[in-house]
Amino acid sequence: MAYDPYDGPGPEPGRPRSQIYNRSGEFDGPGEPDGGPPDTSALVTRIDRLEGEIRRLTGQNEELQHKVQTLEEQLRAARDGAAARPGESPPSSPPASPPAPAAGPAPASAPAAPSTGRRGDAFDPASNPAAPGAPRPIGTTVPSEPLTSAPKTAAGSVTAAPPVREVGQPLDIAHGRLVGDQTTASPEIAPAPPAAPAGPKEEYEEAVATLKAGKFEAAEKSLETFLAKNPKSKFAPAATFNLGESFFLRGRHREAAEKYLEISQKYAQSAQAPDALLRLGQSLGAMGAREQACASFSEIGAKYPGSSPRIREAAQRESRKLQC
Repeated sequence: MAYDPYDGPGPEPGRPRSQIYNRSGEFDGPGEPDGGPPDTSALVTRIDRLEGEIRRLTGQNEELQHKVQTLEEQLRAARDGAAARPGESPPSSPPASPPAPAAGPAPASAPAAPSTGRRGDAFDPASNPAAPGAPRPIGTTVPSEPLTSAPKTAAGSVTAAPPVREVGQPLDIAHGRLVGDQTTASPEIAPAPPAAPAGPKEEYEEAVATLKAGKFEAAEKSLETFLAKNPKSKFAPAATFNLGESFFLRGRHREAAEKYLEISQKYAQSAQAPDALLRLGQSLGAMGAREQACASFSEIGAKYPGSSPRIREAAQRESRKLQC
């Protein structure tokens, strides 16, 4: 080991100087220390960073170019709109001012007006308050004139004119009228005349419709009420027969036989008499009165020889059934 007169022993041959001065000995560059081979991964990392920076700068440049192009188009559109606006003449060139005297310094130019940030083609209501679309103060709108005469409807009747709303008068939203207006009385409508009372025909047809609907109890009450009110009506025989039908269809053969017998006694010349004898025989047969039933069936041909074939055939069929 060599001797250093200033700092003790000298450096050993081949020892790096960074180690002599207590350095870490690491090389900051991409290569290895002491001229060794370069570090490939460090170079690739630096290249990737440079390429990313280049892409970022390229994007910023394109964005700035786009903004410049947009501003140019807006400026061009503002100039075209100002030139094509009706009622405005293109700005004339200012008159030539006389030449300033050579002597003396030139006056300082006036400071430029601050920019308001408003587009040139924007509508300014302060410059023309009467223009269409300009805001108006509340309450300055002139109300329309009231109608001179009340309108007439198609039928010719005069209707009341709607009240004129004063400026600033509140509106009663709940009732659809102006506050303070007097409610006009609606015209009175004459009540419809009472319906004429139903006659015997209508009452009888209503009772028969109830019977056909299968409402036997309601039909029984309606027919009894009809016969009580109209005992001598031409519909009395038919009403009596239908009353017997309301009993017969419910299996109440005794009440039915009484009504059919009443027709044979009181209305023997009515159109319902042959049917009443047929039903009387059927009711008596259902009650077990075989001889009385057979007598009723045989009486149809003897008393009503001109009855319909339907009734005579039914009487013969019932007679054979009872072995008369």
